[in-house]
Amino acid sequence: MKTVPILISGSGSVGLSLAAELGWRGIDCLAVERMDGLNMHPRANAVANRTMEYYRRWGIDQAISKAGVPPDLPANYFYVTTLAGRLLHGVRLPPFSELNKLAARGGYAKNEHSWSPYLKTITGQHEVESAILDYASGLDSVELRFGWELVDFAESDAGVRCRIATHDGKSEEEVFCKYLVACDGGRSMVRQKLGIELSGRANLANFVSIYFRAPNFMRAHRFGHANIFFPLHRRHRGFLLNWDGGTTFTFHVILEEGQAWDDVDPIAAIHGVLGQPTEVEILSIQPWTAHALVADQYHRGRVFLAGDAVHLFSPTGGFGMNTGVSDIINLAWKLQANLKGWAGPRLLDSYDQERRPIGIRNTTEAADCFDRLFAVMQEGDIIDEDGPDGDAARARLQALIIQQEKLIVSSGTLLGYRYRNSKIVVPDGSIEPPDDAREYVPIARPGHRAPHLWLEDGRSILDHFSQGFTLLVMGSAAANAERLAQGFLRAAEKIGLPLAVAPIPDDAAVKLYEAELALVRPDLMIAWRGRHPPRDAAAILDTVRGD
Repeated sequence: MKTVPILISGSGSVGLSLAAELGWRGIDCLAVERMDGLNMHPRANAVANRTMEYYRRWGIDQAISKAGVPPDLPANYFYVTTLAGRLLHGVRLPPFSELNKLAARGGYAKNEHSWSPYLKTITGQHEVESAILDYASGLDSVELRFGWELVDFAESDAGVRCRIATHDGKSEEEVFCKYLVACDGGRSMVRQKLGIELSGRANLANFVSIYFRAPNFMRAHRFGHANIFFPLHRRHRGFLLNWDGGTTFTFHVILEEGQAWDDVDPIAAIHGVLGQPTEVEILSIQPWTAHALVADQYHRGRVFLAGDAVHLFSPTGGFGMNTGVSDIINLAWKLQANLKGWAGPRLLDSYDQERRPIGIRNTTEAADCFDRLFAVMQEGDIIDEDGPDGDAARARLQALIIQQEKLIVSSGTLLGYRYRNSKIVVPDGSIEPPDDAREYVPIARPGHRAPHLWLEDGRSILDHFSQGFTLLVMGSAAANAERLAQGFLRAAEKIGLPLAVAPIPDDAAVKLYEAELALVRPDLMIAWRGRHPPRDAAAILDTVRGD
């Protein structure tokens, strides 16, 4: 029987990201995927700034950025009646290539472009998965098997006995693992076998996704480049996603109630929203349904679930894939800690305690974004008519659209999540900032994301974080970093916890983090902070490792 520390069921974006994160950490894993290769039909189009911060650690962020919409194009989002009609509202963000010029050097500027080294990166999920696959395939500790699937499993005190087979049923193998992680999608076999239910709102809307190439598309309308067009006329409503600057798109058509997806003529739908014929090559078509559902449990015993296996989204806001990647970044270091022997008995339970509330938060926010968008997709020809009735209809829709810019500019959701009342975080009594979907409040409060800062050397403070825990020693205290860190270093060595010390002499870091010392977890979240070394560093490390 094959033995491996971790078996991953499913190798979409979340499963591949878990394999890559474990491989980056030197943890052996086997990932199986029923499909013979990647799903080349684009689904998600927005790689969140937070997700790009994770991918930055593996060195694949630039490859992902270059695979999508060219970085010198502006990030525009246009709400139109149709592409033959009128522009009702536009959200215009700077090109990715301009972000470093906008970011503050040697200090902290309170604007969105300094909240992260990234905004949303517009790259198709298939391109993202290709970049992750290229990276993970080069890691000695990662074994990837496409065309194989998990067909059964049974847990014991020692581990999980799994049966995997080729999807044609011709080959079968038994694998024994310490932990099984299900990244096997919305119809997760693992979740169903465990009897874990989904709660929330189902069937928000049904879609057909049309992936196509149209070389003359941009010359067939007058609006210019946009990452996403939102056609609002009820006969053409949906999302039109631009993948490469103007030749390849996906049109997500919202189906009428009772309408079958295969009754939609894809070319007619494209010509209809464009208002004229143009050369079109259909690349693939897939139906899908938007939900706002979250699993009642994220793990049971040695079996864990992540991504679509535990949360099903509406795509509005771009939270689905990105929430799943944050799931596995949270989980990976906790699995590593248990495999290496320095975890406390409560550490693995913290995965559900921390991530499930975020799943509920993010699916609820995505559903709210969809509800608001769908509400402005109910009008017919009147929104293109001249005259007072048309003017009034457009003015009413414009007022509603302006109030829903959080669908596009959603750093509050993507960066501002926090692990309230986490048992593996040391609270400091500070006031929690509002959890606003659009506005992110950079704060180093325990349980929150360690905030980004451009340092005087031109690097992000994120680049100083290690694979394990990182103790930041900031401002003038950095000159005595080793002495100030001695209590933590001795306690960490005693229990085998990986800890690196990062001197950050920038005073701006002290101002942003509101402390001279901050302990950053392996998932880039703040575990503890203080003005002075604690009296009992060992007690702090015991808390953050779940003892």
